[in-house]
Amino acid sequence: MILSRYLNREVLTSTTAILGVLFAIFMSQRIVKYLAQAAAGDISGSMVWQMVGLYSPILIGFLLPLAFFLGCLLAFSRLYVDSEMAVLRSVGVSERFLIKMLAPVALFIAVVGGAVTLWLSPQANELTYQIRDEHASKLELSMLTPGHFQMFQQGQGVVYAESSERPTKLGNFFLAEMPSETNPNTRIISAQSAERFYDESIDKNFLQLNDGHVYELDDNQQVSKVTRFERYFARLDAERSIVSRRKISATSSPELLATGDGASWAELHWRLAVPISVPLFMFLAIPLSRVRPREGKFAKMLPALMVYIGYIVLIVVFRRALESEQIPGWLGFIPIYIVMGILAARLLYLHGRSNSPKAKKQTADEKGAK
Repeated sequence: MILSRYLNREVLTSTTAILGVLFAIFMSQRIVKYLAQAAAGDISGSMVWQMVGLYSPILIGFLLPLAFFLGCLLAFSRLYVDSEMAVLRSVGVSERFLIKMLAPVALFIAVVGGAVTLWLSPQANELTYQIRDEHASKLELSMLTPGHFQMFQQGQGVVYAESSERPTKLGNFFLAEMPSETNPNTRIISAQSAERFYDESIDKNFLQLNDGHVYELDDNQQVSKVTRFERYFARLDAERSIVSRRKISATSSPELLATGDGASWAELHWRLAVPISVPLFMFLAIPLSRVRPREGKFAKMLPALMVYIGYIVLIVVFRRALESEQIPGWLGFIPIYIVMGILAARLLYLHGRSNSPKAKKQTADEKGAK
């Protein structure tokens, strides 16, 4: 039907535009965060765009219901402002008919959102952790930033380099090794340069220091021994696999269902909220988008955003209650969906009643009497 294609195209166009704007805003903040981490040496420069790419589906899944809600509001509000909705009403297009025409696009967006949150986002989170672990397991010298003191060897030392000739060679190198079980004394090493050295015969990574001194400190932090060297080799545990503690967001949905504890139920219901929210917001958008021609298509945007914020607040409150097992896991966000469904049904009823011939005649009589 021409009318159905027209309405679906309007909603999809508005949704895509809003999603693009929201994605650019939130992603720019994330990029700034990643660049700051790279500047501090927490991640390497090559990781920045990898992290951005992996965060994209996570952000899209979070923004998709809001973008669809605002897209429906803008599309229908424009129809009211341009008096197109009045024409549609005159030919018998009711709220039920609008819902029927929007059902395919709402179903499509719900399926896409569900696939992103239930399947793609956990995989993206897991890949993000794997990339972080891989870089943490590699030679840490390549991640050092000249001119900054940084932790080294998982907190067992502090390093400083004044300059960098290339990614694997640093100038005016300083290394402080903290006391450990094998060496109870603090050891400070300074060298003219430091570079990576890989021994293929034993498959080990070493830090080769050139032209420097080793200062060993006793318990009173006094220099007890000084050794001068031309070449000094320090073994790096690059071959050791570092596995970080995974957040529950990286756990697959079947594993969450199998675990069944409070945190797993909370994460699972959080993911399910995206596809379930799409039809709820469609039902809410139809009555909330009604504006008078002189009000403008953005007139009902603030009330709609207040409804959305209230919905998100309730979701967060219930998620924390699920995590602390204050409510049963199977219940999840069902009470919120019931409340939102009742609100949508009430608004649709009042909206349909105000558009009935009887209500229009009564309004016309009141205007004539005035």
